[in-house]
Amino acid sequence: MNRITTLFGIKTKSCETISIGHINRTYLITSDTDKKYILQSLSRNVFRHPETVMENISAVSCAFRNNEKLNVPNFLSCGDRLYADTDDEIWRMYSYTPSSECENRLFRTAFSFGNFIKTMCGCTISEKQTIPNFHSYSAYLSKLHSFGYDHKGTEILTNLGETLSAVFNDDIPKRIIHGDAKTDNIITGNPCTIIDLDTVMYGYTAIDYGDMVRSVCKNGFDNTAVSEITKGFADGLCGILTQSEINSLYYGILWVTGELAVRYLTDAVSGERYFADKSPLQCLERADELLENLRIFTENKENIQKITQHFFN
Repeated sequence: MNRITTLFGIKTKSCETISIGHINRTYLITSDTDKKYILQSLSRNVFRHPETVMENISAVSCAFRNNEKLNVPNFLSCGDRLYADTDDEIWRMYSYTPSSECENRLFRTAFSFGNFIKTMCGCTISEKQTIPNFHSYSAYLSKLHSFGYDHKGTEILTNLGETLSAVFNDDIPKRIIHGDAKTDNIITGNPCTIIDLDTVMYGYTAIDYGDMVRSVCKNGFDNTAVSEITKGFADGLCGILTQSEINSLYYGILWVTGELAVRYLTDAVSGERYFADKSPLQCLERADELLENLRIFTENKENIQKITQHFFN
């Protein structure tokens, strides 16, 4: 990797593969001065427009230049860009940030995602999607239907698509969101650091909220965790949401949970798999878990809506 890191002005002393994550090849680099960095190769199979990804990240870096409440990764320059294009691969490198213990982790995680959306208000990024049809529930569902696959959850997921189309109408604005707001994408510290900015795009705030709730309720509904997430998100957003956005937050949970179920079912029957580290059987098992989560969230609709209305109004 030394040939790649020298493009960023860094000499490699050691290189360790980081296996967490579905998409990008990621390495922990220790330099000859014992400083640590993250080196990643962007997957062109997933990110069809990697240059757009890095242009968006550059816009995020500018927006957070003077933010004292939340950090973003400090990307190294390669000439006048924040990435190196070599051997038909896009590489980027940024300083490694270790996590530290903190109280109220869920609150601070949600605050970070809320503060991210608030900070990006008034900024502009590319209209081009870094992943085609990312978070397009209807596009994912159409692809699943194209395989003619008959699964017990297909009807449930189709009905959900109709509900989402009715809820997310023109009254709900799109903002710059993180797009992959699971708790793993926050490095706790003082302040916290928000990572994995590849999916930053225009979208509904409810999607980031839904992803957070989904990621902390994998084993059933957790009222305390959802309350902490909601309070933190509301505090981070600091009153910028419209009433229609607040009313849509619950449906964001259904959206991301159902969307993932559709995508795992599609991977189970498609030769072009997104979750390349999962076998078709594992994809089916994960889809069934998500359908069970969807059932639990549906049963807790009234409870979740009370929580969102309490902290946002």
